Amino acid sequence: MPHIFNPDKAEILDSKERAEIEPVDPVIDRVAELGKREIAVEVGAGTGYYTIHLSKIFKRVYAIDVSFKMAQILKKKLEKRGIINVGIIVTDEPPALDFPIDLILFANVLHEMERPETYLGWATKAEHVLILEWKKKVMTFGPPVEERISEEEMVEMLSGFEIEEIDTATLPFHYLILARPKK
Repeated sequence: MPHIFNPDKAEILDSKERAEIEPVDPVIDRVAELGKREIAVEVGAGTGYYTIHLSKIFKRVYAIDVSFKMAQILKKKLEKRGIINVGIIVTDEPPALDFPIDLILFANVLHEMERPETYLGWATKAEHVLILEWKKKVMTFGPPVEERISEEEMVEMLSGFEIEEIDTATLPFHYLILARPKK
């Protein structure tokens, strides 16, 4: 079973160290270039590292997480900032969303899932899917290397998608894959 991030260590997700390792701006800038920005969904939202930023450029954002504790932390952050366009969904299964979705973001979460293909199949309902994952190399931080998914492995998992971009240069420890469902 994959290692799932411990909610008792939630402060790491909003730390200065994370911001240095994984800056938000290049990811959000890439998302902003996609065009239509009505509805975004972040799977594995945690404490809202990306959700908060997505809420500034999308009319509505849905933050999905398996942890009720993480959802509570995110809810408090949203309330403190007066952000009202984010809905929080706590589930370990893809939710039944029956409306058009412009973007689904998977940030550092697919490697934590037992069956990431289930969520990726569900994600074909979106106009765009953006995946941010740890590069599969040994580091002194992040998940164990044996649990990481390489870019090549991820591309194989994205058989229902057209790959628009694979970016291994923007972030030093992560890769980005932008994809669209095959129509």
